[in-house]
Amino acid sequence: MQPTLNPDSSMMGKDVVVLNRYAAVLASAGRDVWKVGDVVAMVSVFLPSLCSPPSQTSTLRSSPTDPNILLMKRILALPGAIVSVRPPHKAGEERFVRIPPGRCWIEGDESFHSRDSTHFGPAPLGLIKARVDYIAWPPG
Repeated sequence: MQPTLNPDSSMMGKDVVVLNRYAAVLASAGRDVWKVGDVVAMVSVFLPSLCSPPSQTSTLRSSPTDPNILLMKRILALPGAIVSVRPPHKAGEERFVRIPPGRCWIEGDESFHSRDSTHFGPAPLGLIKARVDYIAWPPG
């Protein structure tokens, strides 16, 4: 799926993206602007499981106390969809989740080291602040 961001360990350096903040304005006005596959920038304050110190290599990691830091994640499901939860779901938890109204299922492209809905469940749509429309750097 496009756009795909470079991993934190990329030798190309950090990605520079063009954010469409108008999409979030339209969504707050009741328009259905989010689609499965969109890469979005979300406020990270709803992620209590991400209280560890930020990584040295990423400024887009968690900051549960700073709403100015955004997480870049891909929307995999919207309200009403049923998602098959991949590990690390906890023992006794459902392996399938129906996405409730006003929420979405988000995952990082690097599933082996991404904190996402598999850790904290469906995320509120209201915390999406922008959609990534283009990758400006690195070119390609």
